[in-house]
Amino acid sequence: MTQWQDSLAGSGVPLDGVTVEWVANDGSFGEAFGYGTMSAEEQRAVAGAGSALVLDLPAYLGAAAGEVAALIAALGDAGALGVRLEQSKLGWPVARWIEALRGGDPWLLYHCTVVALQDGGVTRTCGMHAFGLPDAQVEAAASEILDVLNVYQLAEDPVLASGDTFAPDADTPRRRLERWPDDGYPPGHPCHNPFGVWRLGAEGGRAEARGEQRPVFIPALVAVLTAAEEKAGRPLRRDEVERLTDDSTCMMMSHADAKNFERGRGYADLEPELAWSQWQVVRANSVAINDGGRA
Repeated sequence: MTQWQDSLAGSGVPLDGVTVEWVANDGSFGEAFGYGTMSAEEQRAVAGAGSALVLDLPAYLGAAAGEVAALIAALGDAGALGVRLEQSKLGWPVARWIEALRGGDPWLLYHCTVVALQDGGVTRTCGMHAFGLPDAQVEAAASEILDVLNVYQLAEDPVLASGDTFAPDADTPRRRLERWPDDGYPPGHPCHNPFGVWRLGAEGGRAEARGEQRPVFIPALVAVLTAAEEKAGRPLRRDEVERLTDDSTCMMMSHADAKNFERGRGYADLEPELAWSQWQVVRANSVAINDGGRA
């Protein structure tokens, strides 16, 4: 660790707020970069490396692309061979990351950061929380739409809401968006997206009218339900969840302000109209963690 610190000290890159952990090579380094993102020669070099640094950055990739690129360049000057993003487990050579972060091409940055996973006839992405954004899922036969939706989020930072519709082009039927909690990975797992997942409905979906403002629960509805269930010592009934949803305090915000508030908080809340169903997803993930089944 002292060698790393000495090498990084002269880089001029501020490390304020960055948590750094030194890890010795336990024989798994090569495998950690074994997803086809490095050449065989590069992977062998990583496999023989002596140690790695695990860094927890207090920033989202899109907003801090320049700063992250400078940090990765400093790591490269200090001897780093590659960088792996724990949110998606994708690892690339240092030069590739610098190119993606500095180049201004959202497609390149997206493909360096996000992976697509298939399970049970559904394709979903993993890694968009590195940008403070939801992932997305759709039936496997229409998986190509996910890349377009996610790059649209990166490039344009649109204000999307459940009930909106999306299509990659004018000739493709639109699909209705609905945001749900991430049920692919449990909370606490690096791949868990606290901003949830856009579920894309069937082709031909119709958009719902939305007002100029939306209610934002303060404190978050998921926190209110969690506290109520812990106090009750049992699962909440549907009528209890619906009553707490109706009685909880809300502040009306513009959709843009609500999105910024959510990013600052670090996670998405439940949708009021879907509170009961989405609470079951949150509970199932919590039970999985407590049972040790998926964590």
